[in-house]
Amino acid sequence: MKKALITGITGFAGSHLAELLLKEGFEVYGTTRPRSKTDNIDQIKNKLNLYDADISDSHSLYSVFVKIKPDYIFHLAAQSFVQTSWASPATTMEINIVGSVHLFEAIRRAEINPIIQIACSSEEYGLV
Repeated sequence: MKKALITGITGFAGSHLAELLLKEGFEVYGTTRPRSKTDNIDQIKNKLNLYDADISDSHSLYSVFVKIKPDYIFHLAAQSFVQTSWASPATTMEINIVGSVHLFEAIRRAEINPIIQIACSSEEYGLV
């Protein structure tokens, strides 16, 4: 069975992706933070394998990666609210850019070679 890990699994896109992957027969893992709201995954939580990990901490990601050795990583954890990005640009850069560096560093250290999908916000395109 293929293993998929979703960062940001408790968000809108992450929860829907988890449902789809479960239907497709994947073993689904997700990273959560202690303050994560789980409303979006409550109906499928018993089918998921959840780990506490934060993209601001490459060691927590590394620990998860060496345990599960995912075949796929869907990186959806980010600060995606435009208003917040203008109000706190340094925090947004820390989460979105440095957090992604932490993800890749943890993958390298874990010596795994997953297929990686990184999602972005439609907000970056403006009015289309």
